Amino acid sequence: MDIKNIKKESKPHSEVVLSGEVSKESIASQWESVAHNAMKEVELPGFRKGKAPKERVIEAYGKNALWREATEKVINSSLEDIFKEHEVAPIMPLGLSLQNAQYDEPVSFEIVAVVAPTCTIKNYTDVAKKALADLPAIDGAKEHADAKKAFRIQARGISKMQKGDVQEGDSKKISEEADTPMTDDEAKVLGFESGEVFEHFLEEEAKNAVRNREDQKRRSAIAEALLKEAECSVPRLFIEEEAKALVDATKRDVVSKGLEWSDYLKQSGKDETAVLMELKPVAEKRVQLDLIFSEIVRAEKIAPTEDDKKQEDDIAHRMAKEGVEHERAHSFAREQIVREKVWKLLIGKKEEEAVS
Repeated sequence: MDIKNIKKESKPHSEVVLSGEVSKESIASQWESVAHNAMKEVELPGFRKGKAPKERVIEAYGKNALWREATEKVINSSLEDIFKEHEVAPIMPLGLSLQNAQYDEPVSFEIVAVVAPTCTIKNYTDVAKKALADLPAIDGAKEHADAKKAFRIQARGISKMQKGDVQEGDSKKISEEADTPMTDDEAKVLGFESGEVFEHFLEEEAKNAVRNREDQKRRSAIAEALLKEAECSVPRLFIEEEAKALVDATKRDVVSKGLEWSDYLKQSGKDETAVLMELKPVAEKRVQLDLIFSEIVRAEKIAPTEDDKKQEDDIAHRMAKEGVEHERAHSFAREQIVREKVWKLLIGKKEEEAVS
């Protein structure tokens, strides 16, 4: 290898910087080759292509420019050895910069290589336990009562709309009656046999809502704790792509609510670039959490089992009905099952509580 004393420095976002110097002797060894190639390509007045004298070609190109090309040729021919020696495996095109390439002088260089993302996390189960222990106590009874009120308000509003009995001031009245059980008439409009049957249904829905809310709080607390504890390095492009995916999801959500994306941007006083920039921190956390989970899956040797097959088929079948390709649907289903197994490990859930 024609390059010595290379320094390696790790930077954020999975970037590795390799810097060094190419000796003028090494560059000079490529001078004739570079000059010859220039002679074949250049067209000078009074000469056919490839027939101009070398001195005229060098003058036209400039010695410094050709010296620069010769330097790049030395570096490119040494890249494989450089990466092998310094254990660098780039996953994207390299960035190469030369500092002050002057003819007949050594040239300093810097290579920026983007490598695969990494994430290390230690004692993840202890981190999760502490995060759960630090969560404020939940008033289950109040949460349950609030959920029932919210469902009643929603149900009464729908009932009135279906009967065509919407009047000014109804919203306030419905809110004030949130503690009052549904009447038989109100329940029947919604397809229930009686108010009692609806209230029984409401009881179960409220339990599920509280359970889901508590589960989301636990997951959010654990996720934030893991992100804080982990050491992750993610390429900028990965974050950019995830942020774009989040923007697309936001667009779909806006359209599903009957709004135009352009109108949404006007109302928010932002353009799409601003929305993208706002979502980048969220995108980075999402990518990092995926990497953390992958690390836990690897460490714990977590994988779907034969007992998970029916669940996989159910999830994939639902996705296929929405137009997702068969193999992709099954791949996503397996990922979801494995992800839930990681959550169960971290939260301490029983195995029979499967993902729905």
